[in-house]
Amino acid sequence: MDTCDRFLGCMLGGATGDALGYIIEFDDWYTIRKKFGPYGLRTILRLDANGRKGIISDDTQMSLFTADGLLWAAHDALPPEEGLYRSYMRWYYTQTKQVVQPDQSAWMTRQAHEKEWDYDMMGEEDLYARRAPGKTCLSALAGSGRSDSLFADNDSKGCGSIMRAAPVGLFYAGDPEKAFDVGCQSGRLTHGNPTGYLAAGMLSASVSLLSQGNELADTLPEVMRILQKHEHYEGVKRAVIRAIDEAVTDREAWRAMKRIGKGWVAEETYALAIYCLLKTGTLKDAVIMACNQDGDSDSCGAVCGNMAGAMYGADAVPRSWSHKLECSSLVTSLAQSLFKVHEDGKEKRN
Repeated sequence: MDTCDRFLGCMLGGATGDALGYIIEFDDWYTIRKKFGPYGLRTILRLDANGRKGIISDDTQMSLFTADGLLWAAHDALPPEEGLYRSYMRWYYTQTKQVVQPDQSAWMTRQAHEKEWDYDMMGEEDLYARRAPGKTCLSALAGSGRSDSLFADNDSKGCGSIMRAAPVGLFYAGDPEKAFDVGCQSGRLTHGNPTGYLAAGMLSASVSLLSQGNELADTLPEVMRILQKHEHYEGVKRAVIRAIDEAVTDREAWRAMKRIGKGWVAEETYALAIYCLLKTGTLKDAVIMACNQDGDSDSCGAVCGNMAGAMYGADAVPRSWSHKLECSSLVTSLAQSLFKVHEDGKEKRN
């Protein structure tokens, strides 16, 4: 499996996991079984008004804007958090049609970095659909125009910080320390609680390693080592240890996952993804497990899909999921653009 396949797998896996989970995001396990049978929901059913596409949520929308922001920063030699902030303000506009920052209007049109890699964020009509956008993300970005700091002034550790972070790991593939730091910065733009943004750093560092062919068993100790170099790491560490402990039991998956959490907060989202990856051997099985539970099905499915895609590659994403996916061409374009930047960076270093 080549690295490009892992990049595409990460982006597609996250988007399809999001699309699967979005169908049942607010249903508990009892309701899911009542609707879809004893094994729960196992394929993407929800389509757009024309019956053509699997619907993505704000999780994938913001992941795409994360990739855009990193490419923007690279092209214009900006600090990563500046590129990410500009792109998140573009996402904010797609959801609200509001301009709250003096420079925001200038960021709406197609930029030079988009032309270089041949994609068009603001021209993608499907990105303007409102799919239960996170209130914390919206409020933090709305208030950013009144602050001297780009970073959020709140105490939220909601999963909105982590569900969009995987492209950071791809951008810094092979450099988990840098991926962790920038992943934390991306989370801090909207979520001020350390547990929330440290969990985003954990996902970014994990993807950085997995996309280079590292095994999960080798990745977890390394990202835990990086985590413990930072203050306030205890909440994330406890969640990960709980997931690993549950993975070695014979407890029914939905019961074990309930003990880990529901995924509404960032450290639980990451921990649930770890549990599902440890308990399964394919992307499909891991994502199905991550989605069929009592809590935040789409964010858990997205984060698990990101990691599973980096592990197993694009071919592991079921064709029946990906061929009907909303924004699939943009997902592919951004994955390829991130890979190109990664390869160009390797050439310069060599």
